[in-house]
Amino acid sequence: MKVYSKREEQEKTSSITKNLFSNIGIGKERNYLVENLSILVAGGVTITSAIDIVSKEMYSRRMKKVLNLLRDDVESGTPLWRAFKNSGLFGDHTISLIRLGEESGKLSDNLQLIAAQEDKNRILRSKINSAMMYPVFVMSLTLIVGVAIAWFILPRLSSVFSQLRIDLPVITQLLIGAGGFIGNYGLVVFPIFLFLIITFVYFIFYFPKTRFIGQFVLFSIPGIKKLMQEVELARFGYLLGTLLKAGLPIDQAFESLYSSTFFYQYKKFYFHLQENIQEGNSFSTSFSSYKKTSSLIPLTTQHLIIIGEQSGSLAETLLKISAMFDLRTENTTKNITIIIEPILLVIVWLGVVAVALAVILPIYNLIGGLNSGTSGSTQQNIQIENPSIIIFTDDNSLSTTTPNVTSLEILSTGVGYLNVRDEASILGNIIIRVLPGETYEYINEDNGWYEIILGDNNTGWVFGDYVRII
Repeated sequence: MKVYSKREEQEKTSSITKNLFSNIGIGKERNYLVENLSILVAGGVTITSAIDIVSKEMYSRRMKKVLNLLRDDVESGTPLWRAFKNSGLFGDHTISLIRLGEESGKLSDNLQLIAAQEDKNRILRSKINSAMMYPVFVMSLTLIVGVAIAWFILPRLSSVFSQLRIDLPVITQLLIGAGGFIGNYGLVVFPIFLFLIITFVYFIFYFPKTRFIGQFVLFSIPGIKKLMQEVELARFGYLLGTLLKAGLPIDQAFESLYSSTFFYQYKKFYFHLQENIQEGNSFSTSFSSYKKTSSLIPLTTQHLIIIGEQSGSLAETLLKISAMFDLRTENTTKNITIIIEPILLVIVWLGVVAVALAVILPIYNLIGGLNSGTSGSTQQNIQIENPSIIIFTDDNSLSTTTPNVTSLEILSTGVGYLNVRDEASILGNIIIRVLPGETYEYINEDNGWYEIILGDNNTGWVFGDYVRII
């Protein structure tokens, strides 16, 4: 295990420093470089002249600088494979093919293999990106809308609902609490929250010493596990088959395969295969001696590899396996998109329903309370021909009042009656309804509300917009 840990650490350092930073944004130009170098070298152009010709077609300054350094290394006598390795443009498996082609005189052929390999990897990445584009877009849009609602709407809803003197549902109370918290601390909370998310994703999926945790999580999700397995097996078949077909020894081919693999589980598996095959064991023995072989490579694929080894057509068999898993990858990416779409819609729907319930339930409770207050009142009023008002109270006793200068008349409200409440507020309970044209004595006025005498020493409040002082 010491050898494995040392190799793994070296590979991680090389991968992070070269691939993560130096190769960002130059993938297409890198493919263009390899394709045109293979054509020019096959046409008899020297490698330095070919590099100069290709350099003139590059747009990015960084790529031009890399090619200038590459040409200087070759002109100073450095082997081409060593110059490419120093540039950090390609992985170890590509460097191995360039070295093998340079030493065997088949550089042009191997460069064509590399170009086809790069194009294959690009197509594979494009399939995965296409499958993930929709869910990433929906989740990003949902996050943006959620942040906007939390930052701009929740604080205002919180201030409105907190003024209602009614019992609020639990979901509304949570909404009020979240809105108040975000309104007070949003400028601090959201940057910290974003920073924590970015940090979490980096350490779980990208940091060399901890990314195995994220891979373990992904391999625990059925659909994602299947996609990742098919992607890796397609890469496994193509890289190993291409390297063996080009004449690379199998131990070096596994070394290149090991360094080009991102998944921790497969790195351990490839290292196991390399050690066993170097000791003279067959694929059959190597597969059976590793406990997790069946979870990494299906049994049918294992048998195909074993048969290919026994028949002497291992490289061709591996390339067929790669083509088979390429087709499966395409189908799986389509299926994942179809499955994820309704799941995302349900998640968004649940969020919308939660906010809607938090807003609507208090209003529903308020209206329900008002209707309950109206239906529970048994008072009735009757107007007779003279201006006196007769009030029938709860015990059916009569009370009369005679209007004077402190009286008011009920005006038309558009609904045929005016509610009388127990306090000078729209939130007060309804105790009776009076009709347009009726007159009452009033004894108090408060912020546009008038307290009228209902009889038997009972009083109530009516809104001033619907009364006329007599």
